[in-house]
Amino acid sequence: MKSMFNNCINLARSKMLGLTVATGVALLSTSSVMAFQDEGTIRIGMLETITGGAAPYGLAGARGTLLAIEEVNATGGIEINGKKSKIVVVGGGELGSDGGLDPALAIAGLKKLVLDDHVLMVKGPTTSTNSEAIFNYLNELSNQGSGLVVHSSSAGAPGLGEISKWGFRNSFAESYALSFLVENMVKHTGAKTAAIYHLTDNPYFPVMAELMTKELAKLGVEVKAVATGLSKDAEFSRQVKEIKSVNPDIVYLATDNLRGIGFMKEAFRRRLQPSVFIGGISQLVPDTINSGGEATAGMVMISSYDDKGVGINAYRAKFKARWDEDINLFSVNGYEAGQLLVKALQNSGIENTKESLASDRAKLRDAYETVKIDSISGYSVEFNDVHDTPKSGVILTIKDSAFQAWEAN
Repeated sequence: MKSMFNNCINLARSKMLGLTVATGVALLSTSSVMAFQDEGTIRIGMLETITGGAAPYGLAGARGTLLAIEEVNATGGIEINGKKSKIVVVGGGELGSDGGLDPALAIAGLKKLVLDDHVLMVKGPTTSTNSEAIFNYLNELSNQGSGLVVHSSSAGAPGLGEISKWGFRNSFAESYALSFLVENMVKHTGAKTAAIYHLTDNPYFPVMAELMTKELAKLGVEVKAVATGLSKDAEFSRQVKEIKSVNPDIVYLATDNLRGIGFMKEAFRRRLQPSVFIGGISQLVPDTINSGGEATAGMVMISSYDDKGVGINAYRAKFKARWDEDINLFSVNGYEAGQLLVKALQNSGIENTKESLASDRAKLRDAYETVKIDSISGYSVEFNDVHDTPKSGVILTIKDSAFQAWEAN
């Protein structure tokens, strides 16, 4: 699947890396970037997309991670050589630096964090396109003696973990759980035909459309129509008409959140009524319900957790108290990423000094290879040999203006 991202990577490398990251109220000033153990801090970077079209995912992931960090800091921090050190996020604001949607901007932000701010590791990026570019750039940094862990909790494209030994992700990768979702939907609906709507200017969505086509074919379901669009689209009559013309049993959406909502509203208006609409993880954010309204009711998607789980409910209360909003897949994965980071730090044996930075980065990478936690999602989570954390998934549906566990009638 890597070849589908090559154009994005080449573009990122060809642009100037002197782009600036987003500004804001700095958590650490540039004069204090060499704090290390003497100041009682462990500095990490965050490079999530917190503005633009992917902001709902990046903000949720960053807030989840920060909450996990704040919890360990409330206990005094991580013990290093008998002394407690608190984890501090370096960057443009409380949630770190904005990775944006441009791979070149993301690489520029990473370069600053690694070479200028001297962080131990970086949490992010948000998107698969940025992660592809950054994970490749990690190999260059490693060759220069500046390798460090970069940990994404949301990038879901297949094959990302194979790019660099420094790249990790606990994202809920739809590709691992797609078979489970499709088997249940085909069995439930008795589907014989399907149609797909996907975006073409983000490499992740064509990959997922191709995987869905293969999973449907395994079960004898024919894809009768494939409608495509762009991430700038604001009108969806063409795609809905193309799909409605084949009267499919299943309609699968591989789009970002805004295009998914727009398509569903147009489908509702034109009375496109398949047995089931299947959405991707991009739809697992509050906007799908709040903006989509009755048009998105009944849509199903695969998630990493059961909304009724004990750990999830406890986390929901903490997240609402801290951020005044409900949790979603991305905030859950972000919190889980923070827990993995904390555990890896506790197991790493780092010295946390200016002189030990290179070796500390390597020690943390080694700790990531073997770290294991019991997640709030209900899973025992650890990285596999390609640095992913596969999960079987839970099927959710939108019912009574909420994401709820799907149950076959």
